[in-house]
Amino acid sequence: MKLKDKLKDYSTSELRTIGLDVLGVTRKVLGHGNKPVPKFKIRNTMSNHYGMYEYDYSITINPTNCKTMEMYVRTIIHEYTHHIQKGLKRNYTSSVMRNGYYDSPFEVEARANELKYIKTVWKQYKQSL
Repeated sequence: MKLKDKLKDYSTSELRTIGLDVLGVTRKVLGHGNKPVPKFKIRNTMSNHYGMYEYDYSITINPTNCKTMEMYVRTIIHEYTHHIQKGLKRNYTSSVMRNGYYDSPFEVEARANELKYIKTVWKQYKQSL
């Protein structure tokens, strides 16, 4: 298994297992701030979205848009970052309205964490197999 693998080569069941394991590693690497483990969902029908964090502590990933294992793992890291961000529920909408989606500090931090932690998360996930 490699980061360059195409997700279409994996079944939904396999992607769910991989996703839950990657989420567990991500939680260890990034910490959890005393928040519960988020629910993990796969939904192929979210057009124009790689993933989504919902305030009921759930992360939804869309493998159809992710295309590669790297993007799948990065999206899990991105959405998990939202899970642990302080003030997200209270301030996310106003931040996006003020700064735009791309420049919202919540999104900037989540994208930075994707790049910062992808190698560490992937290495630890591979070691756990």
